[in-house]
Amino acid sequence: MASHTSIKALALEGFDRPPAVIVVPAPQPASGEVLVRVHAASVNAYDAFVAMGMAKAFMAYEFPAVLGQDLAGVVEGVGDGVEGFQEGDRVFGTIGAKGTVHDGTFAELSTPRAPALALTPAAVDDQQAGTIGVAATTAMSAVEAIDASSGATVLIVGATGGVGTFAIQLAAARGANVIASVKPGDEDVVTALGAAETVDYSEDVIGAVRERHPDGIDAVIDLVHRDPGEVGALVGLVRAGGRAASALGGAGEATEIGEVQVRNAGSDPSHLGILVSMIDEGTLRAEIRRTYPLADAAQALTDFTTGHTVGKFVITMRDV
Repeated sequence: MASHTSIKALALEGFDRPPAVIVVPAPQPASGEVLVRVHAASVNAYDAFVAMGMAKAFMAYEFPAVLGQDLAGVVEGVGDGVEGFQEGDRVFGTIGAKGTVHDGTFAELSTPRAPALALTPAAVDDQQAGTIGVAATTAMSAVEAIDASSGATVLIVGATGGVGTFAIQLAAARGANVIASVKPGDEDVVTALGAAETVDYSEDVIGAVRERHPDGIDAVIDLVHRDPGEVGALVGLVRAGGRAASALGGAGEATEIGEVQVRNAGSDPSHLGILVSMIDEGTLRAEIRRTYPLADAAQALTDFTTGHTVGKFVITMRDV
């Protein structure tokens, strides 16, 4: 295993300072962890949440706290008890459950949990692989939760984000007719990914969908709302026996709203293998809209949180 004393990373040094690229001690893999030379990592909403200090309500921050969840790169070493990975393997996935905010992937080196990783096929580049960990697996969980099937009409709210752009493709691949909520001007993005209809999210989405589909639709995937009331209003569009999934916990503790089954859906590393196989086969792709070098990682996070984000933003640690 190569020996490193320090690395560059996008990190928080305290709650009173914004994230910045700084020099931090190089991580060392603990039992069950893999030391990865990171080549690419994508930005997710959770990263912005952590960067604002919002995770302190349920997780301790250990400063310097390196940000980032997704990654793709090459194994440089493994901790005790790790099987299935060896030095030189190309891998991708997420940092995994660490229990504290300290280790992250917006860094030259990272130590993800082995169960949160999978091998990267030779034909899949690191930028594509580096987007799968959180967004694509969440999208797969949501599409499975609604049991999308051929001919079903599915509304995806938040369709142009990272999770949404994967969810459109996954639902359409199962034969579903996808209605994608979009900002005017983004229609071509979602139709190219497989959406059959679009609806302007700046207007009355519920009213527009109800007018077009007065007998109801088969399912909703909500990637925007945390409030159960707002999720419940969308569920009102679904006919009896249909399904709904929330990626932000908006279903609460409910399993049914009226005669509609509802579930929360989140990231699941068990989906990594099938998703990267689909990318390898060309039946799925990451909608990468912009890449940033590690030196500009703080700007990537700012752009993600303050702008209109379509698809994925990727931070690269080297040319890939």
